[in-house]
Amino acid sequence: MHCIRLAFPAFVLVTLLAAQPVAAAGSCGDGLSVADVTLNSAAASDCQGTIAGNDTLPGINALGWGDDWTFLAKNESTPPATFMGIAYTLDTSGSQSGTWTLTAHDLDAATPLGLPVELDVVVVLKASNRHAAYFFDDAVFDGSDGGAWSTAFLNHGGQVPDLSHMSFYARIDEDGGIPSAIPEASTTAMLVAGLALVGFATRRRA
Repeated sequence: MHCIRLAFPAFVLVTLLAAQPVAAAGSCGDGLSVADVTLNSAAASDCQGTIAGNDTLPGINALGWGDDWTFLAKNESTPPATFMGIAYTLDTSGSQSGTWTLTAHDLDAATPLGLPVELDVVVVLKASNRHAAYFFDDAVFDGSDGGAWSTAFLNHGGQVPDLSHMSFYARIDEDGGIPSAIPEASTTAMLVAGLALVGFATRRRA
């Protein structure tokens, strides 16, 4: 029995490999990009979609970004949603693209959380009969936040659909524990100045 050996020149193999489609950096399939939604000028860490129907809490928990998500706010919500002692109000502008603002009000400033606060966030754009989800890792909210959004997928008629609603879901950091309030800029500056004085004094003694 004879074995037939096929030998491909190196340039043929290179050509075949080069012909394979390569996803663009930051793309998530179905025309989506992490830049479709920004939060305080930052693009999302990841995105998924499009997904049939409305967004639901069980659906968000099943996206592969971990669970323990909590509904935070929707631009149709009245009164404002409350999460971890902070009330959030979400407003959007535009039809196929636009801007959003998320206003937060600390209901109990005596608690350790206060504002600003660091959270993981999923932002959902629902349009036509589908939605896309965008994940932001360790997003910092100071009570007056915003960004831009754009519907990147097409409806069954091949048109860009108008936004039906935007939703926010949040959770505390994956590594566990309730995140502490982020230090105020003035507090951070005082800490840096104090450390510099200690270093200077130590050098003088040496």
